Amino acid sequence: MGIITTRILDLTRAVTPPTLTEPLDEHDTVWIAQRLLDANLIGGAMQRKTLDSKYWTCTRLDFDAIIKWDWTDNKKYVAEKYDCDNFAFSFKARMDRKFHLNNVGLVVDYSGGHAYNCVVFSDGTAELFEPQSDLFTTSQLGTGYYKCESGFILI
Repeated sequence: MGIITTRILDLTRAVTPPTLTEPLDEHDTVWIAQRLLDANLIGGAMQRKTLDSKYWTCTRLDFDAIIKWDWTDNKKYVAEKYDCDNFAFSFKARMDRKFHLNNVGLVVDYSGGHAYNCVVFSDGTAELFEPQSDLFTTSQLGTGYYKCESGFILI
């Protein structure tokens, strides 16, 4: 293959979203709420704001492929212009727009002074996700930026 053909193929792979290996699972709003409670992401002064009555979830494996493809983490951080809330809003919107997944929540964590995302997977697990670094941050729950003591999750 020529250099131009190789570069075109590389570019095509980079912009083509991954194909999900499993069909999306449908759940109701009560199921989503219970998963967030089970993961200690809501409760007390950390409330959930409901957006839908039905939710579509994917596996963690498929979500990992999506993260690898997604470019949100490559955006430049600009304080008060494109900062944590913009990253979290953009990531949530992109998951819905490209993959029809509404299992990604926007977390506005007043206690941590930060905005990020959470994801509820088909197997019923829920994780915190940092769209600025493409890292799951559930292990930091209750500390630093990820206190989840007061604020809301929009999902």
